[in-house]
Amino acid sequence: MAKTGLTLADEQVAVASLWRVLDFGTHPLVNRAAAQSAAARVVESSSLPLVSNYSKLTGRRDTNPQEAMATKVDALVVGAGPVGLSMAAALLAQGLRVRIIDSAPDRAQESRAIGIQARTLEVFEISGVVDQFLGLGHRLNGVTLYGETGSEIGHLDFGYIPSRFPFILTLPQSETERILGDHLRKHGLEVERQTALIGFEQSDLTVLAKIALPDGRQEEISVDWLLGCDGARSKVREVLGLQFAGKTFDLHFLLGDVHAESALSEDHAHVFGRPEGLLAFFPLGKGRYRLVADNPPEQLRTEKKPTLNEWQSIADGRSSVSMKLSDLGWTTYFRVNSRMVEKLRRGRVFVLGDAAHIHSPALAQGMNTGIQDAWNLAWKLALVQRCFARPDLLDSFERERMPVEHSVLRMTEFTQNMITAEKRSNRLLRDNLLPILSGTGVFQRTATKTVSETGIEYRSSPVVEDHYAPDGPHAGDFAPGVIVSRPEKNGKITLATLFGQGHVLFYLASLENWPDGFQTAKPIFELIQKHYGRVITAYLILPNEASLGQPGIDVLVDIEGQFAQHYATSVLYLVRPDGYIACRCLAAKHNLLESYLDKYFVPL
Repeated sequence: MAKTGLTLADEQVAVASLWRVLDFGTHPLVNRAAAQSAAARVVESSSLPLVSNYSKLTGRRDTNPQEAMATKVDALVVGAGPVGLSMAAALLAQGLRVRIIDSAPDRAQESRAIGIQARTLEVFEISGVVDQFLGLGHRLNGVTLYGETGSEIGHLDFGYIPSRFPFILTLPQSETERILGDHLRKHGLEVERQTALIGFEQSDLTVLAKIALPDGRQEEISVDWLLGCDGARSKVREVLGLQFAGKTFDLHFLLGDVHAESALSEDHAHVFGRPEGLLAFFPLGKGRYRLVADNPPEQLRTEKKPTLNEWQSIADGRSSVSMKLSDLGWTTYFRVNSRMVEKLRRGRVFVLGDAAHIHSPALAQGMNTGIQDAWNLAWKLALVQRCFARPDLLDSFERERMPVEHSVLRMTEFTQNMITAEKRSNRLLRDNLLPILSGTGVFQRTATKTVSETGIEYRSSPVVEDHYAPDGPHAGDFAPGVIVSRPEKNGKITLATLFGQGHVLFYLASLENWPDGFQTAKPIFELIQKHYGRVITAYLILPNEASLGQPGIDVLVDIEGQFAQHYATSVLYLVRPDGYIACRCLAAKHNLLESYLDKYFVPL
């Protein structure tokens, strides 16, 4: 028995927990002064010396714990592409302390990934950067497909996308990284450039990473979590020993950014599936296009970049619309891989984005899938780190995202095979079926939800609970983005602006039994204010401002009736920081929500 009256094992856990409280700084659960005092009492009477106790329990090699706390980092993000930048932004929004490193001297200068899907724009709206993207990007309202003879065989209408953003936004990756990097800088975080991960070791309590600095020195840093967002050649994945199983297709592709003069509309992508091979045009705005071609001439199947004349020759041979190309920018050659790891996590280390899955560029899914990986994980990591949720919440990251990533691999491979259709029999089948399919609403709704990623849901997730409600979205669905007003601020907002930092509870009151009907839901509002106020904000949604009058309750007004169109009255909707509904139940059965909170959250 230690001098504190605890067993040695319990004492170690207590001291480790107190160090974590101190490391977190202004921890929302604990008054810092009280925590310091408690830590001092435990440490003074501990049977373990302060420094050795700290070192043993945290796995760190610091000789001065106080200095270590001053520079404490909760998470290290490796890789500063769109996924890593999104990961860092989402963690910052949750109040964690982050470092982000990248071996490159600067952000991407090439256009690379250009397609931003509706679900990613919804995530950017949560993050507060969507206006910058919309201001710079070019909107595509659909895709037109041309068959073997060069005539139109099908059309995909993005107007069917169930989102506030019914389009694909094209924007060079260099601009995506600039916007996200500026967002981090605005919140006090700089990407550490020319800084590479050498390796790492992890214990149950910490990750000790070794990094190479720009001046040639090496640094050892201790963090609680390490996030591998370092691309297809991931060092994090290599150190974890994760297999990157899959295949390399016998398909050769060229990409190029050019200016084109043609009769093609700039609000649609255009895809030609000719016997000579695929040629796709993705407008970037102001006459510039991303060109994609498969099956290039043999002399172009090298690392040698195709010239403007070679691109013009490909366009002349495959497009049924005459065009003149000029001003060739970034261009490259590549082969298609379809690969995926068997696990997204080992201990305190995760892999996301291209470090976890790569596939055909068909349908512009890769970057978007990785960004959503980041937003799915960040809030879970933060709740566990801040002691607001139990650690097994992190298991749901893999349970929710692995099925999505498997689906993306299958879908992109199918689409690639359908569009390229190297055999004439396949081209004939495609050219005869697509005109019929694309003329139906069922096809348009299904296809556009798939392409835009708005069809992604987590209804089968172990951390989602759906109970009967007469109408509205299910738990596991993305919360529909609607416009409401905040009476005290006299302005309209979208629901997405309320997400990102914590969970949000919505309850739409009915005027038929107002205000008596609210008494049914009032106990859950009181419970949240008393025990979960640090992580959940509860909003009462009223049909109009005339029915205001619940002191101490945050109120939103369904000023345009959009909330009532998408959500049911007298139903409780608990929405996660990533915009997905965690739990749904009738207000009359609020005990179901109370049980959910007790299962997954640690009350104050």
